[in-house]
Formats: sequence, C-alpha cells, structure tokens
Amino acid sequence: MLILGYIPFQQNIYNQVAFMPVSITNATNPDQAQAIFTEHYSGSIPLASVICDPSGNGYDCYGYQYVGQGTFYNSELQYYGATLAIVGAIALYVGNKFEPLKPKAKLTRPIKIRVDEDICIANTVCVQLTPKVFQLKKQERASIFAPLAYVIDPNGATNDEILIAAQMCPTGAIIIEDAETGERIHPPLPEG
Repeated sequence: MLILGYIPFQQNIYNQVAFMPVSITNATNPDQAQAIFTEHYSGSIPLASVICDPSGNGYDCYGYQYVGQGTFYNSELQYYGATLAIVGAIALYVGNKFEPLKPKAKLTRPIKIRVDEDICIANTVCVQLTPKVFQLKKQERASIFAPLAYVIDPNGATNDEILIAAQMCPTGAIIIEDAETGERIHPPLPEG
C-alpha cells in the first residue's frame, strides 16, 4: 500500500472562475440549472465544465476553466501504508519479544500431575491438547456445574506436551510437580 501511494498519476486541473445561484423556481433539477447558468454566463474565459449542487433555495452553480494536467500522489494510500508498516513493525517486535509459551528446557525427569478442582472451569483445552492424559468426569445425574477435568494416564503424552497443556489452562488448574522432589514446575509459586 505504501508503495502504491508514491506512484504518480495524472489528473486534470480546473479553476473555479464563476459562481451563480439558480432559484428553485427557475430550475427543478441540476440539468436545468446548468442550462440556465450556461445561458447567463457572460465571462470571457471559456468554461470546461459546470457543476450545480443543491442548496436550500435552489442550486449553487460553479463554472470551471481547464488549466492543464498535474502530477499527484495518493496521500490516503501513503498514510494507510505507513500505518500498516508501523503496525507490522510493532507486531514483529512483540512477536520476537514475547514468544509463544513453550518449555524452557525438556522435562526428562518423572512428573506428578493433578487438577485443582476448585479452580478448574472445564474449558477442555487440556483434553483437546492431550486427550490421552486428561478427560472430563462423567456425570451420573443432571447438574448445573460443568464436568471437571481429571488425569486418566500421566504417561499418555510427553512431559513437554503435558506442560504445554498446563500452560494453556486459563486458570492454572493443572499442577505439575517433580515426582521425586515434590518441587512445583507449573504453575510457578508466587515469590516471597
């Protein structure tokens, strides 16, 4: 878009050389107003065009003289293209600065997974990402509460896939700990 705004184009240039209001009683449409204006125009400069715009009590007619052609650039495309270039640069910067969530290092040690049912909202992102690890509990009877997620097989996916599913949980309900030391891996505990 930005480049298109800098491509020159030729356009006719006109100067306004005459003006005359035409009453609504004399003309009922723009064509009649143009004819009346042309008939009453007494200027020495030949007119290239006449434009009549509706006004409160008739038409305002303007006579234009052809001056020549001029070279112009589309400033709207320049502004639009510059705006897109700036937004694109910001998006590249932010995209490089804040990469998508991914584990920093491979989780090779055994992990323990649990779901905090108090904060689980059952949006099923964990089930969609790792269906062999997480499932929704079956409900025996009708309930106003959504079925909560639970762990069916902690070895149903790689540790990295499980960590990504936990990171994508909007409430942080999936808790991952080191199976040997009990150290919390995700979500990180608040400092202090």
